[in-house]
Amino acid sequence: MAYCAYCKTHIFNKNQKCPNCGGTAFLTDDEAAPVPPQPAPQPAPQVVYVEQPVVRTMYVDRRVSEKSWLAALLLCLFVGGLGIHRFYVGKVGTGILFLFTGGWCGLGWLIDLIMIATGAFRDSYGLPLAK
Repeated sequence: MAYCAYCKTHIFNKNQKCPNCGGTAFLTDDEAAPVPPQPAPQPAPQVVYVEQPVVRTMYVDRRVSEKSWLAALLLCLFVGGLGIHRFYVGKVGTGILFLFTGGWCGLGWLIDLIMIATGAFRDSYGLPLAK
């Protein structure tokens, strides 16, 4: 006796479709049932969350130096012969020169003292000192 491979309904004529499910695959008692084709499993979509770094651009108004006018004036007044005021504003090369020459024998020290007092002295970036 034959029966439908899918719904197991008894079939009397193998040349027709199954009256129950419409299947066309039939088996007899001595055949193994075929496995109906299964659609290939679709992989689950993977969601990836990417954190974007927050970038904030800061613009600093640099028309005036970060170095203090008063600190440079006091350093020049008390230890100007050693060039400490030049180290303070970032002018390391001339600070070393002042250190070894005694502030150019006092002449460079006097010029720097007048320039700082009048506000004409600038830091290593060419910016005027902050008051």
